[in-house]
Amino acid sequence: MQHTIVVGAQWGDEGKGKLVDILSERHDTVVRFNGGGNAGHTVIHNGHTYKFHYLPSGILHNKRCILGTGLVINPVDLKEEIESFAKENIQPQIFISARAHLILEHHKMLDSKKGSQKIGTTGRGIGPTYAGKASRTNLRMLDIIQGNAAFRIKKALNELKDYLLAEHLFSERDFDSYITKTSELLIKLGTYYKPMVTDTEVDVQKANAEGKTILFEGAQGALLDINYGTYPFVTSCSTTAGGAFVGGGATPSMNIKILGITKAYTTRVGEGPFPTELRDESGVQLRNVGKEFGTTTGRPRRVGHLDLFALKYAVQNGGINALALTKIDTLAKIETVKLCVGYEIQGKIIDYFPADSTTLKLINPIYQDIETPEDLTPEEWIKLRHKPKSALPKNIANYIRTIENYLGIPVEYLSHGPDREETIQYDI
Repeated sequence: MQHTIVVGAQWGDEGKGKLVDILSERHDTVVRFNGGGNAGHTVIHNGHTYKFHYLPSGILHNKRCILGTGLVINPVDLKEEIESFAKENIQPQIFISARAHLILEHHKMLDSKKGSQKIGTTGRGIGPTYAGKASRTNLRMLDIIQGNAAFRIKKALNELKDYLLAEHLFSERDFDSYITKTSELLIKLGTYYKPMVTDTEVDVQKANAEGKTILFEGAQGALLDINYGTYPFVTSCSTTAGGAFVGGGATPSMNIKILGITKAYTTRVGEGPFPTELRDESGVQLRNVGKEFGTTTGRPRRVGHLDLFALKYAVQNGGINALALTKIDTLAKIETVKLCVGYEIQGKIIDYFPADSTTLKLINPIYQDIETPEDLTPEEWIKLRHKPKSALPKNIANYIRTIENYLGIPVEYLSHGPDREETIQYDI
């Protein structure tokens, strides 16, 4: 019995949704362990397109799905998402950690006031909620399902009064109204969520003890990790596999494989250093061909050549054992393809991934030219589904082999289109 942790190995948006959908079918329980509703993904399943923000795509396979302690949850948005799937006749088995923290309206207001655009966040209150978690001022799911929920809610909000008034988010009169409206809303939501809220860590441990397989699903990507990413242009939680241990209930004694997801090129949303970014017409072409626009925000993604140097940092730092390579079909439609195999600063080659974003902006990427992967028809891809990597066309095989040799780990999955069937799994 082996569990799986799925993480993004770049700056997010690597195509985790489809791989999680495929892997969910093979696991008994799916656990989302980090992030909030800012981390959406799209899954095409049985001819239908589904957009996920909180829920694991395991709901499409009627799996037991857990929203872990590491999440921050907007209870209004999550309810809407659950109900949207109910309209599709999908009744998810959802269990929510009692310890998960809640995103409230004042968190979103703080996010906007603090200038979320400075680092390119979505402005949905994620950062302020994680900040509230660290400063011990938040409400959790546990608080709104208790019999004394009204007292808990008002007490927590009143303790923030001086701070929120000082931030000029409310007048004193408006704040009193905010407490009343928020309390009434959360009491109603507490009734709605109470059957779903549980000690999810116990659920995970029980599933492991019973020999059931668990899929731990991470949001965003390793280079956005609050500790190891391109700080301060990062998210507010742990996005490496470590997040599954602190926010999903995984324990070191479990038998776990860590699967990293990477595109065949590199993308990034928001601000921050991006050494291989293409700012010319070739970047526009890659963005349009790859349909690189955010699931949650619709924002155009920044695009560039595959950065193997940054990818190796993510692999080594996150203990990634195998890769899923997505969008090889997109890369086949681009004229010039390069791989970044090193970093240079002011003429000096470096052998480390800089911790300082200012330094990263000075990077001159060292490129290796490589032949563009072949542009195959759907019929040609179908013929390759049950064949070894050696049967792949020359340029595609060379591209994969170069990646594997550089990183020292195998490509286990090769995605060549948006549908779940457009994925090849290789034995490793």
